[in-house]
Amino acid sequence: MSVVDDLVVAYIRRLEELGLSQLADSIFPTAYVFREIEAMSGVPAEVVVERLADAVRDKIRPDVAEEVVGAPAGVAVWLLARRIAMWYLQLAVELDVVRER
Repeated sequence: MSVVDDLVVAYIRRLEELGLSQLADSIFPTAYVFREIEAMSGVPAEVVVERLADAVRDKIRPDVAEEVVGAPAGVAVWLLARRIAMWYLQLAVELDVVRER
């Protein structure tokens, strides 16, 4: 069973507290995300995480990320994007979209 990273959970909760639940919804993985992960089967996990992080980065509110992470906005967005990407990849493995090597 997948466990969502504590930082990702804190970010989602803070968005909801601020009345920004539509932004929280936008970072949840969709069938499209899983198709993208499946299409990258055979690509090293580090590369997959970077590509997924790039795709999710624009969905992250820098000010909220900065508050939750406790780091400058640019660093906070980068860190959250990677954590969200790793969550996506973990879910894809658990759902048998891809297999671990």
